[in-house]
Amino acid sequence: MLTYRARSGIRTVKAGEKILRSLPQPKVVTMRSHMLAVAFAFVSMSAMGQMREAIEVPAGALAPADVDFLQTVDTSNIDQLTFGKRIMGRKRTGVRSLAENVVSSHAKADDAVRLLAAAKHVQLDHRMSARAKGEADEIIRKDVNADRMYVENVVRDGNDLIALYQRTRDQSADADIRKFAEQMLPALESNTRQADDLLKRMGE
Repeated sequence: MLTYRARSGIRTVKAGEKILRSLPQPKVVTMRSHMLAVAFAFVSMSAMGQMREAIEVPAGALAPADVDFLQTVDTSNIDQLTFGKRIMGRKRTGVRSLAENVVSSHAKADDAVRLLAAAKHVQLDHRMSARAKGEADEIIRKDVNADRMYVENVVRDGNDLIALYQRTRDQSADADIRKFAEQMLPALESNTRQADDLLKRMGE
């Protein structure tokens, strides 16, 4: 369950529901120096969510680098959720455990990023990147080695995301975003190591 405070009172959203529809619209949010209490799940090493409050900032006040981070992470979450679910939907796959771990991690990150973006007044596209869409379509073809393609994707994207999260953890001016990056990194590193080990066993 995810909980936040809106002007109309406390609202609780069940996991899996479309959170954005339940969030207060920016036009009815009081700006000034008020705090918007937003409880969101940070991903930890044990895969258990931690809850804390995120401080609202006025629209346009968040640093451009942090806006870009939230938007990039939003897209990457959709990419990895789509890839993982397509692998899990295959009757024969030797990388189901990796796909399950990736989906679990990015599902938690997706919930957290959407709530963070609401507190920071950042617009999210919440859709796949063009490159990932083409690759996801390739995965469901019968004439490709889907397992290998997926593992290579997790290694490539995982390394890129780790670098992005590390930079954000070290350089972001926003304490909530730094904390989110710090909490998500262990899961990203674990998933990437698992994918790298699988790729080595497959024979690079």
